[in-house]
Amino acid sequence: MQLWDFAALTYYRVLDRFSGTLNALAIQTLELRPGEAVLDIGCGTGALIPALVEAVGPQGRVVAMDFSSKMVAVARKRSRRWPNVEVRQADACATDHGAGQFDAATALGAFSAMPDVPGAIANAAEALKPGGRLFVFDVRLAGKTRTTRFLRAAYRKIAGFSGADVVDELRNVFEQVEPIFKVEGETTAVVMARKVTDMARDSARTPSRPAG
Repeated sequence: MQLWDFAALTYYRVLDRFSGTLNALAIQTLELRPGEAVLDIGCGTGALIPALVEAVGPQGRVVAMDFSSKMVAVARKRSRRWPNVEVRQADACATDHGAGQFDAATALGAFSAMPDVPGAIANAAEALKPGGRLFVFDVRLAGKTRTTRFLRAAYRKIAGFSGADVVDELRNVFEQVEPIFKVEGETTAVVMARKVTDMARDSARTPSRPAG
């Protein structure tokens, strides 16, 4: 918690300035429509909120959540002009977002930093309506190269990385998980997951063996 509270006041504000391309990709990929409800998981300082509000319009609904109280404070300040935005302080691994409440969701660099990746993804799936879409950009350090081994160790020490492969965990839950780009990077993944039915697989609650 202290790490992310500190980040909210320092480098996250710098990152906000360079998030436009990723935010635009998320909006474009999700194909959000006016009146839809969208959940922003691990919203950080709320850099994506303005674009989400513009996409769903005044009749839509935006719920953003983060574990860090400092992140939430900044996001709330950023979004206070919009009555259809709610910013929550919550643990995505343990929080019931509301079954079938959302048409779409985003998780930008969020799941990999959580202690229970399968639980957080299962909660996200539960929150989506049948046909709901989840856009995920995240760290993926599943390779066996020297670079990925070093990055896994560093990420584990800095952010408590559990070693879970976010893409594999998404596939345990969602019926459809497709890469946005034909060639995936060695250390990151950009994917769209779709909830085709109203039932997530039971394996979503089964912890995976961390990568070494």
